[in-house]
Amino acid sequence: MTLNSIFVLVGFVQIALVTFMQWQTYVSSVIKTFSVGSYVLAAFLLAAGYVGHEPYLIALGGFTALIRAWFIPSFLSRMLRRDRWRAREIKPVLGIASTIILSLLFAVFGYVIYSWTMYDYVHSALGAIPIALFLQGAFLIISRRTPTTQLIGYLVMENALYLFGFLFPELPFVVEAGVVLDVIGTIMISGVIVRLKEEPAQNADVDDLTPREDFTELRG
Repeated sequence: MTLNSIFVLVGFVQIALVTFMQWQTYVSSVIKTFSVGSYVLAAFLLAAGYVGHEPYLIALGGFTALIRAWFIPSFLSRMLRRDRWRAREIKPVLGIASTIILSLLFAVFGYVIYSWTMYDYVHSALGAIPIALFLQGAFLIISRRTPTTQLIGYLVMENALYLFGFLFPELPFVVEAGVVLDVIGTIMISGVIVRLKEEPAQNADVDDLTPREDFTELRG
């Protein structure tokens, strides 16, 4: 089996996992599914680096396994265990059936867009797979209200860029390392933003249970 065949297999696995994410209402399941997809991506990068004798791909695969497959899901899972009110998608923008159908349509749409625009420059049909995955990640952000799931959607888009970057092996390692560092910084900032965004909503629910002073005065 050639690397191109493995690339196609990994790409379809990634697309299937994102479609599975759209079916899930529990955020913990979305996080675990993303972790599995990141491990698959890391294994592919490690194998590609070993076969092609590319040290930067081996290093990138190691970073992917350590940070995207283990550290980030562990961080988000700890946050869910501490704040259980984040654990479920209460009011999704669309129904589950609609999101799955649209997710599959976005995969087809990505292939069409790639064929019409970028194929003449890349000269490889494999580029349609990361484009379709990129669109599915963007749709995951749009179709969900929970910030944690939206963050996973952003990371899916980053995985798509990793796959797309595999088609251009001439990219220097410093560019790939810059992408990894950018992801780390984004995750840290996003974690803070998630807490700042949702904690006031939690406090507001508690405040709603407290009688207002003007209502108390009217009763008196």
